[in-house]
Amino acid sequence: MNKKIILYVILGLVVLTLVFFTIFSNMIYAIRDSGITGNSINSEDKCTPPEGVSVEDWRTHMGHHPEMYSECLN
Repeated sequence: MNKKIILYVILGLVVLTLVFFTIFSNMIYAIRDSGITGNSINSEDKCTPPEGVSVEDWRTHMGHHPEMYSECLN
């Protein structure tokens, strides 16, 4: 009986973790771009689109985060 409870708890935690990372899949990019981690991107690099992203898509993305990309949106 106790083994089933432990198994259900572990399975529940795995499912919750997968749901969290599915919903917030871009959270790692937001943390990296905010400069919290110390790996902040300098202003030149953050204004150029990453590899595989079109300029239009990158400008749209920057428009959603004006506080982080204010110098790029001028």
